[in-house]
Amino acid sequence: MEQPVPLSRAARDRWTDRIVGVGVGFRPELAADLLSAPGTVDFVEVVAEACFASPAARREAAAIARIWPVVPHGVKLSLGSASGIDPDRARRLGALCRELAAPVVSEHVAFVRGGDREIGHLTALPYTVDAARVVARNVAAARRALPDIPLLLENAARTLCFPDDDLDEGGFYAEVAARTGCDLLLDVGNVYANAVNAGADPAAIVRSYPLDRVAMIHIAGGAREHGFYFDTHAHPVPEPVFALLAAVLERTGPVPILLERDGDFPPFAALAAEIATARDLARSAPPRPAPPAGGVVSLQISSAAAELPVDAPALAAVQARVAELLTAPNEPPSPDGARPFDAAEIARSRAILQRKRVDDALPLLPRLSAHREAAARIAALCVEASPRAPRLAAVADALRIAQAAEADARLAPEAAVDRLLLRARFVGPAGDGSVRPRLSPFIRRERLPGGRVVWAIKGIGSSAEVRLVEPRG
Repeated sequence: MEQPVPLSRAARDRWTDRIVGVGVGFRPELAADLLSAPGTVDFVEVVAEACFASPAARREAAAIARIWPVVPHGVKLSLGSASGIDPDRARRLGALCRELAAPVVSEHVAFVRGGDREIGHLTALPYTVDAARVVARNVAAARRALPDIPLLLENAARTLCFPDDDLDEGGFYAEVAARTGCDLLLDVGNVYANAVNAGADPAAIVRSYPLDRVAMIHIAGGAREHGFYFDTHAHPVPEPVFALLAAVLERTGPVPILLERDGDFPPFAALAAEIATARDLARSAPPRPAPPAGGVVSLQISSAAAELPVDAPALAAVQARVAELLTAPNEPPSPDGARPFDAAEIARSRAILQRKRVDDALPLLPRLSAHREAAARIAALCVEASPRAPRLAAVADALRIAQAAEADARLAPEAAVDRLLLRARFVGPAGDGSVRPRLSPFIRRERLPGGRVVWAIKGIGSSAEVRLVEPRG
């Protein structure tokens, strides 16, 4: 097996000195409360792709980096893709890490692209040695674009099972850690979800993980739907997940813990109470075990891993098949049409993806989203009837949803303004449904139902501010 290259002493010191305690994912809905009580958390995490998509979000991340250490968290690098990663995505992630002076960066052991299709969601890999080798190769490629900081790899939740697994869950992540030289970001909510859905004991599964390689922990809430537990990030952390966190900390000692909350935000006091519970569990944990004698903290993998064969045809074919089953704009396949996968699992995964597309698109339509139930119904119909765009899919979906909503007299004024503002910032859709940022200036008016006229004005550049002007009289 490939031998990892040791992490530099300076990088290790930055990591261990700056990220301690308990943090939270920074979201606009939490900003005011966090900024008024910054001592509630010890660090924050930002979704890297949100910074790529929104200049405002990127400026906000740079500003909060002056208050807390900021951990960029990637969701689209697709470290599990047999076809390799997009080098430009890795370069953008590296640039963001440098801009934020990030002490650590994290990504998922998952794939979001298969064949020529964007899945749009973190899809777990088969638990095989071949898949671990692909992750190792892709990590080696990503490291060339990342700064000298640790890259932590997160375990994924499973919504479908692969027929050719030859490792158990913990054994697979042990293989990934050994081959990449990266430590793990252990999402105990995902471990709990996988265990419950498999009818297994969560504590037994987490004990199968290489807990000596856990450098950070995620916790989040979830919910059961039709007998399946989803790690939703929109519900309180359940007691069994806190119990699993305590069991992990008994083995790892205190490590940084991050609470993920992405929707249905409760009063901030409720989140602060969850943060306090996690902090109490960390404080009561035994000291972190010393590394084994002669051991090293590792960051990169050897040149042998970097030279793994680029072509992984069997896994690439499986991933292309999964992507086709999950994204084709037609009815879920029959049992025969879903083979070698379970048709019910494919249908459930498709429903999750469609719901996620709605969740991603509606925040881009703030006026229309004020009519929450009506907007959600229209959005669900739009994403069900259209394939996912290969680029800026949330924007492409939002444009479609706004256009459809304009046919409803109650929603038309808000939908028209939202669509005008999106058109000011983006060009398209193209023939494949994709959109791209608008670099040129934009000035256009829209006559709304009832006769009102509004103008959208943008200057040069994709990050230029868009102003909405409504003349009086």
